Amino acid sequence: MASCQLTRRVGHLFSNNSASISNYSNKEIDNLIETAFDYQGVPYRNGGTDEKGMDCSGFLFRVYADNNLLIPRPTVQQVLFGMPVSLNDTQVGDWVFFKTNGAAMINHVGLVTKIKSADAIYFIHASTSKGVREDLLQSKYWLKAYDKSLRPYKNNSN
Repeated sequence: MASCQLTRRVGHLFSNNSASISNYSNKEIDNLIETAFDYQGVPYRNGGTDEKGMDCSGFLFRVYADNNLLIPRPTVQQVLFGMPVSLNDTQVGDWVFFKTNGAAMINHVGLVTKIKSADAIYFIHASTSKGVREDLLQSKYWLKAYDKSLRPYKNNSN
């Protein structure tokens, strides 16, 4: 199972009993985004979570782990790990999910890095063709593939 692909078989779901809906502090969000940009340019590798290569959900998992925050590893579980928010209410630090290349189910995730305006939301992700990079959500390709935004639960790994 490719970790960036949502499959019908969910398996054992990540338990969020210890997770909280409380918002991340601005400092935590800044640290997550700074960590994410440390990986900019790392190539795409299916199932990867390190500098040798990362897939989209592995990238998100690694960024959070580097900040002592525990989130689910596969996209199939990440898509359930938070509270849905509308695109208009999306904030820096939220996750954005996509159905790329006409997929019927969510198969890609990224982390919102900055919002310049309602029409200029940027996110960082592990692109299959270009590795870890920042993109504009409102570009023709990404806006067409956009499915939902999520405000992730907070779950410290300590």
